[in-house]
Amino acid sequence: MKRYIVAIVFFSAFSYGEDVCSNITNSIQVGLCAENKKNEADKYLNEQYSSLMGKINAEYINDVGLKNELIANVKTSQRNWIKFRDSNCKLYSSQIDNNSPAYQTTINECVARMSESRGKELASLANDM
Repeated sequence: MKRYIVAIVFFSAFSYGEDVCSNITNSIQVGLCAENKKNEADKYLNEQYSSLMGKINAEYINDVGLKNELIANVKTSQRNWIKFRDSNCKLYSSQIDNNSPAYQTTINECVARMSESRGKELASLANDM
């Protein structure tokens, strides 16, 4: 019976992501909220990346050489940025025991913050084209 209750609570928290961060009363909810924020920020980042790539493909349709160069530069930049983000977030959580829930919560909060910022940066690049 306990397994079913835990499964229902766990499923409910992920089914209603926006509610996960409301009325937080314990550390499990803090962790779920941070994970939800990270997932939403990653989704936003991926949308902005796809939008930028689409914009490059549309804007430079008549200059295949420049288009391919820009696409390669964006891909390289994004791969390097992800490495930086992940390394930077490990730095921010380096004083926390990496086996504790607080470690993953700190990582998730950092990834969310940095991914949202990067998404805005990519959106700005797309708008400037």
